[in-house]
Amino acid sequence: MDRFRIGSATLERELSTPYAYGPADCFHLGCAMADALHGTSLVEKYRGAYRTLKGAHIALRRRGFSNLVDFWSAELGQEPDGAASARYFDLVILRLADGAEHVGVCLGNRFTTKTERGRSDHGLSDVIATFHLG
Repeated sequence: MDRFRIGSATLERELSTPYAYGPADCFHLGCAMADALHGTSLVEKYRGAYRTLKGAHIALRRRGFSNLVDFWSAELGQEPDGAASARYFDLVILRLADGAEHVGVCLGNRFTTKTERGRSDHGLSDVIATFHLG
């Protein structure tokens, strides 16, 4: 199966699952995409690591990371790249208007993430880092 079909199927599956911290949030979306396109096993590795937003922050710090960029850089073994270098289904870290960081996915000229209110699309100016998958 090609990158577009794998990425599309993974994104559709993740966005169709009701939001829940841990098993179905933006971090899990990123893990699922990395597993599908990059050959990692992150969904299994981080299953049950947290159940609340506060728990997510604690789990990140407990593993020695101060933010999502540091985490993904270590897990994927790559330095983050600039926003404009993102290609379809690459992971991005978004900084939203409220200052919160979210894991998102590149969809060409927009970037999507999963929030408590559902799918949320953003522009290039919200991307603070890109991680290439596959």
